[in-house]
Amino acid sequence: MSKAIETIAHKLVTARYNNKFIPKISKSLIQNPKTAAAICRKVEQELLWNPIGFKAGATNKAVWKKLKAESPFFSYLYEETTYENNSKVPLQNNLLGIELEVAFKIKNELFQYDKKITKSNVKQFIIGMAPALEIVGFRQKIKAIDCLGRMISDFGLNVAFVAGKLKKYNLKKITNVKTLLINKKNNMKYPGISSNVLGDPINSLIWLLNAIKKNQMFLSFDFWVTTGSTTAIIPMQRGDHFVGNIPGVGKVSAKIV
Repeated sequence: MSKAIETIAHKLVTARYNNKFIPKISKSLIQNPKTAAAICRKVEQELLWNPIGFKAGATNKAVWKKLKAESPFFSYLYEETTYENNSKVPLQNNLLGIELEVAFKIKNELFQYDKKITKSNVKQFIIGMAPALEIVGFRQKIKAIDCLGRMISDFGLNVAFVAGKLKKYNLKKITNVKTLLINKKNNMKYPGISSNVLGDPINSLIWLLNAIKKNQMFLSFDFWVTTGSTTAIIPMQRGDHFVGNIPGVGKVSAKIV
């Protein structure tokens, strides 16, 4: 099994370096989420990119039954796939679409804290919060999600990350808040709600911070965490211009070119 994990991980890393794709990973190999996570961790070790934080995935409990999930998953966010607000983001093959999320900037002092992160102590580590767009897709030659492990192993589906302006953290601003993603090209509107994210994005943040501490994935600088989509995954094509709005948090924008 360890040899198979190394082989798949190396193929994924090579594909990402060269902007190419690999054949569909055997479902039998990644059916177990722990094996899929082992592939992801191996990829992260081998990929010589610069992490800037972490992303949470599978945070909508409505899809857990379909994917047979028992918890979310996480993976790195990378500088090489991060864009500034209002940027032009290149369209790539095998994209699933774009999501509107709540992101947080976190103090690296978190890693010196030896207690479990909870709602009562997490605030001391939050620098601020921001609206964010995440573009998700596969590095495999497939068109749809057929199991949780496929998402986990394939970079957590992360293709690009765009964060808006940081704002002071306020729990009330992100609890059960209606969100909206608009495609300005055709004025299509895609509503969402922050409670899609484990009931509250702060729940996702707390889960992820404890997970990275448990896995000893320490960073020596302040870092981003994006908590999962408040909306459905919205299909996209070249020429689209997406603007996400989370009331009380702010707006974030990206053009697809």
